[in-house]
Amino acid sequence: MPILLVTCVLSGLGFGLVLPGMPFVAENLGASAALATFILGLYAWGQFFATTLWGRLSDRFGRKPILVITNGGVAIAYLMMAFAPNVWVLAAGRALSGLMGGLAPAMAYVADVTPPEKRAQGMGWVGAATSLGFVIGPAFGGMLGGEDADSASLLLPGLAAFAIAASAMLASIFLLPESLPPEKRQQPAAAVAGGTAGSAFGELLRRPLMRRLLLLGFAVYVAMAMFETIFAFWTKARFGWGPREVGLTFTYLAVVVGLMQGVVVGRLAPRFGEGRIAIAGLASYAAGLVVMTQSPSWGWLIAGVTLTAGGGGTFLTAMSSFVSRLAGAGERGLVLGTYQSASWGGRSVGPTLSGALFNSVGIDSPLLAGALIMLPCIGLLATIMSRSAAIQAQQPG
Repeated sequence: MPILLVTCVLSGLGFGLVLPGMPFVAENLGASAALATFILGLYAWGQFFATTLWGRLSDRFGRKPILVITNGGVAIAYLMMAFAPNVWVLAAGRALSGLMGGLAPAMAYVADVTPPEKRAQGMGWVGAATSLGFVIGPAFGGMLGGEDADSASLLLPGLAAFAIAASAMLASIFLLPESLPPEKRQQPAAAVAGGTAGSAFGELLRRPLMRRLLLLGFAVYVAMAMFETIFAFWTKARFGWGPREVGLTFTYLAVVVGLMQGVVVGRLAPRFGEGRIAIAGLASYAAGLVVMTQSPSWGWLIAGVTLTAGGGGTFLTAMSSFVSRLAGAGERGLVLGTYQSASWGGRSVGPTLSGALFNSVGIDSPLLAGALIMLPCIGLLATIMSRSAAIQAQQPG
């Protein structure tokens, strides 16, 4: 577990290094705001298509080899972004980083080594470890990525991210023990034909509760992606910000998320239940988006970011724990990966929608639209938790 947390820190660090400058680099390479947000969303498209597959393969072959492969692939993607001569190579690197993302095996690893009563805390540790890397990454990425929007570059941030991803791969090879013994692995005869994301979705869609969860994950992440991918352009239009200011703000956001995931949620979940705190998280996220649109100064902006970050960290941790409890040991990678694929499907739609609204309706419209999307999600989540409680009450013992 400690070695896994270290690799999660490194993963978040590398991701955070390239994030602050990427929207501005895409714009400097000739992309419009709509195209730049689409390029940012390619990471989510990659996650959507690959996350279920990586989770499924980790059920079959173990967590460790999949984590080694995904960390190596991400390292190559960062090199592509560092030396991208045009917007198309930048987009290809961004897409590859999403295709090689290995969060589902990491979450399944935690589920393997933690008892059910400590599952929320374990998921929170992984989220906090990733957020810790994200705390450091954007700050350094902002400093390495140029002084303003016009001078933004991914050369130094991309090279640093490559070194970090390569280090995570080496740590996975030499230091990370396997968490899923051979006797608990899924056998070939039990695997979904072809191991594809589509077949895995079909298997889980036969479960009514999972259908609702997948819809919830999709919708929530549409709203979250709309905020995350437009934030750089929104702050540039509103306050004249560049990579440094965006990087520092993302660092603060990650601090808040990390505190919620690593400290607060693990203590609140046993007392109030995962459902209540997840609902509170969605409400906080929506409120933060509205506050940001009304902010006359950066102080109000930070207040909105605090509400949004705290709500996001709460929801993500509580839901990861809840979803993991719906799966047996031999299908945790599948269930977590499929839920995350649905979530990444939302992240793939959100950026394009956000850029279109930003260009055609107004600079505040993506944030307000995200807040509106959260409202029916709160009702759907309440229904899911009620249905889950009813099913558990009907089970013997």
